[in-house]
Amino acid sequence: MTISRRAMLTVPFGAAVAAPKPDKEVKAVFEAKRRLIGPGRSPWLVARRQHGLMMAYSRQGDLFFQSSNDLGDTFTEPLPINSVAAEVSDHGENGPQLLSSPGDRELYAVWNARTPNAPGKSDVRFSRSSAMQVAWSPAITVNDGPPASHNFQGAAVAADGAIYAGWLDSRDPGGSSVYVTCSTDGGKSFAPNVRVVGNVCPCCRVSIGTVGNRVVLSWRQVEAGDIRDIFTAVSEDHGKTWSQPALVARDAWKISGCPHCGPSLAGVGDTLWIAWMSEGGGEPAVYIAQSRDGGRTFSQRVQASGETLDPTHPRLATNGENLALVFQAREAGGEQGWGKFVAWYREVYPDGSMSALQQAPAGDANTSYPSLALGLSGRLFMGWSELSDGAPHVALLRARAARPPKSS
Repeated sequence: MTISRRAMLTVPFGAAVAAPKPDKEVKAVFEAKRRLIGPGRSPWLVARRQHGLMMAYSRQGDLFFQSSNDLGDTFTEPLPINSVAAEVSDHGENGPQLLSSPGDRELYAVWNARTPNAPGKSDVRFSRSSAMQVAWSPAITVNDGPPASHNFQGAAVAADGAIYAGWLDSRDPGGSSVYVTCSTDGGKSFAPNVRVVGNVCPCCRVSIGTVGNRVVLSWRQVEAGDIRDIFTAVSEDHGKTWSQPALVARDAWKISGCPHCGPSLAGVGDTLWIAWMSEGGGEPAVYIAQSRDGGRTFSQRVQASGETLDPTHPRLATNGENLALVFQAREAGGEQGWGKFVAWYREVYPDGSMSALQQAPAGDANTSYPSLALGLSGRLFMGWSELSDGAPHVALLRARAARPPKSS
């Protein structure tokens, strides 16, 4: 699909603008120390309404599930998800996702897997389970077509229960494309793959968000002159057809290579939010913007990473009512600007204001690829990967969320 100048100009873009000033007193309350749950990497957390906490993560080529009925005090024994041993490919942003159905009755896992008998190729795999009695179904492959690299996937569940998966795909000549599929039967089967756009950044994970039953897809596009900015497209027919790509913000980031950092989408009510990282203008930052027309246009971007250094891998999280942002970055001024990576957190409110930017307590090792789940009554759960005794481990940190400032 060709990106037209007309399509780009449908979005009001411009320089970063200041959000309403954050209240420095509005802060989440973190546990004093993070806990290492066990060996593994790339944890993805889901907080259930029934006070449960669930988690998927990879370990040595396999995908595991653990749950907690006491808000993370204790966890069940690891339960394998993938049905083909050692197939899981987890590197960088190519990690697994754990999703739940509306009402939390069903669980869905999506991950990247090495294609049997096809070196260098990969597939997007899917499994489902009841949330009450967890038993994962035999995995199915959601991509179709000849063997190719299908990776850096994103997935989401819409209000009507439709399950969407999108990924970067090498089946087309001339570079990476974005393909999407949808299941309307609870993950028993998936529709034929649909190509949304070509010439995309080959290692920046795609993201999928929903507003009602509308689905929005986001990715990093490669434009003329190696400009790599963020675009979206919208579908209103379960992913069968898509709007023309629209530019989210003109960062004008020129980079002759993939930055390995994709966007993140989250819907709250009728508003769709997006977060992304860019070094356009030589100033690395995480930005957010919002759309009130279902992802067709976005507000001007707002810088959300403060004075942190090397911010990257942003991820938005919502429980349907509240919204928060997590990313990894170095602390400004620490060790002459070269301190370890840690997770940073802030809440985002409907008017675009944010809580104070906070550094999450961490261990001695770098925090990698933080994730976030929002529970009921202000509970929040943060996970990440870090090295311990030379091997990756899953870390968990809990907190009580800040409260939005009272409206005047």
